[in-house]
Order: sequence, then structure tokens, then C-alpha cells
Amino acid sequence: MALAAIAAAWPASAQTVIVRTAPAGAAIEVQLNADAARTATADSNGDALVAVGFPSSSAEEVDVRFAVDVCAAAVRVYLRSAGAGPPTPAAGCNRTTIPDLFAMRRVTTFVVEVEGTGASLHLTQGPVPPSWLGAAQAARAARMRFQTPPPAALVAGGGLGIATFGKAVDTACGNVTSCRGDDLTGAASAGATFWVKNWVGAQVTFVKPGKATANGSGDTFRFNTTLDTRLVTLAAAFGVRARAARIYGLVGTNHHQATAVTSETIPDATITVGDSTVTVPGGTQTFEHRTEGWNLLFGGGVEAWATGRLAIFVEMQRAKLKATDIGSTEGGIDDHVMMIVAGLRLRLLR
Repeated sequence: MALAAIAAAWPASAQTVIVRTAPAGAAIEVQLNADAARTATADSNGDALVAVGFPSSSAEEVDVRFAVDVCAAAVRVYLRSAGAGPPTPAAGCNRTTIPDLFAMRRVTTFVVEVEGTGASLHLTQGPVPPSWLGAAQAARAARMRFQTPPPAALVAGGGLGIATFGKAVDTACGNVTSCRGDDLTGAASAGATFWVKNWVGAQVTFVKPGKATANGSGDTFRFNTTLDTRLVTLAAAFGVRARAARIYGLVGTNHHQATAVTSETIPDATITVGDSTVTVPGGTQTFEHRTEGWNLLFGGGVEAWATGRLAIFVEMQRAKLKATDIGSTEGGIDDHVMMIVAGLRLRLLR
């Protein structure tokens, strides 16, 4: 079986042990502490990939030691926390004990190289360098993406998408029957999330929806209205891991700033007074309403980690927009905006 195919069969939320140059068809066993051994079968190149669970639900790093038994038709790899030892090797097996203490993290990959009846070990925090693998395996490893569990770290990113307002057009049109508009616009976002744990964190985001527009007319007037908004959102994030992805929800608040501008034009009118015709000049007036305020926000999304540093994400936020005009107790806004964006995130700090 190809190494890439084996990799696809294992959960990305586990640590990876790659065994190379074992006897073709050999049984590969990897055991972490007293857990049940995980198994695989070496392919025609003598390669196999085995995933094991992380030994701690809270720690981000644990120390382990290695021992490798090379047998006639099997290779057994033992990972043990400091102080614990592997079982006695079976008859006919040759043991290689690696004395060093290794730091195992949630993104660690181990490569065990079988050398006759002995073995050596390589370790990397993240993807395997191609130089550690054979030519065919290096090509396959380049295709191994989305194998990294979501980190508990500071991540930053941005995205593009769409935004839709709940009743911006209805509000602008009022009771004018000959009126239409567009409250579906583009949107851009940028922000950062600090995941204190893999399942809980805090997020701040700046979101800029496009302008909602409306225009209408009557017998004696015509108008057009634009609503320009921008938001800063602050939210608690709660997530759950699913392989290399994290599905999360958001609950918090948003601070909006909005400007609604209406330009109304009244054309010249001609009226007759007695025997005289009088032209009443028209004109254009512009009305501007500005609001800002804090309101509720909720949403959620999913991010998938292609590597230990880079993820793609899709996120939805729904923000309430409600406030009176600045400097006034009348007018204002009472609406909501829903934003869906997709983009990239970059891990900054562990």
C-alpha cells in the first residue's frame, strides 16, 4: 500500500510514526505506554505509517523514550514516558534501545529506519523533510496535507466573502412602491484568535461589508440611498476537534459604525396660476445619518490545518445593528447583518 494511502486512513489528531525499510509485508506494531498497540503492514517498499494517540489531554508536550524490536516478520516500536520501560523482547527479536529522551508534541512525526536487525530514529515537529525518505516516499509525503491537529495558539488571518442585511432596502424604500435595491454585498475580514486550549479561546475581528443600496422614485421625486458599515467583533470561541479540523462557535458583541446617505432630487415643476405659468425650481438634498453602538453577535465556523502553520477557514457571523443617530434621540438603525467569509489563517505563537 502506498504511504500516502496509509496516511489518509489515519486520524490527523494523532502523532505519526513512519517505519521505513522494514521487510516487505512485515507486521508493524506501535505501542504508546500501556495502550493497545496500533498496527499496520509494511508495503512492498517496507514502509508503513501508524498513528498513536497523544498521552495527555492537557499538556502540549511530553517526554518519551524509544525501543525498537526487529523480528523475522514483525517490527515493534515502543514509546514510553520517562521512567517506564518496554516489555522483554520476544524470542528471535533484536532490540535497539534509543537512550535519548524525545519531546513529543501534537505535531510530532517520528521516522524509524530499520537497518538490518537494528534501527535508528529521526524526529521532526511537523511534516517530514523529503531527505529523510526515499524518492518515491518523498513524492508521496508532499501530498500528505491536512495531517496537523488544530493548535492551541495565537492565529491570525483574513478572508473574503459576502454580507447580507436584514432590512436595509425595506427601511430605505419605506412606503415607496417604485423602489428596489441590493442588500447582498461583498465582505472582507481580518482578525486574530487566541486559543487558550484546543477547545476554548477569544477572537477579535474587523469586518467591512460592502454598501447596501436602494433607489426609488415617485411622481415628484427620485432618491438613492447607501448604507456603509464597518464592525469590530469580540467573541468567546468554543471548539471541538475533528481530525485536522476545528469546528467552533462564537458568542460575543460587536461595535458598529454606520453611515446612511440619502440623496433626493425634486425636478423643476411647472404650475399655472390664473393666466400665468410659473416654473418652480427643483433641487437635490442630501441627508446623512450616522450611528454607532454595541450589540450582540453570534456565529461559528470551521478551520482545517493544512500544515502546522497554515489553515483554511470558513466563518459566519451574525451581528445586531441597533442605535439612534449620533447626537440625536430620533432616527437611527435597527437591523442585522450576516457575513460569511472564507480565507487563510496563520499560526503566530504556540
